[in-house]
Amino acid sequence: MKRKNSMKDKNEIQLAYTVWTLIAKLNDLLWDYYEEDFVQHQKEEVIYSGNLTDHLDNDDF
Repeated sequence: MKRKNSMKDKNEIQLAYTVWTLIAKLNDLLWDYYEEDFVQHQKEEVIYSGNLTDHLDNDDF
């Protein structure tokens, strides 16, 4: 998303970068902690829906 005014405040840029970095770190931490649970949940969703090809490729199992 681009803004019409290309002049951005240095503090705004730093804050945006910090937030983006923290979100990425949180994503990594959540994935590391819950990876097996996420995969199991996805498998259960696929089994419940009855259609493997709509959700996961074969290499995801």
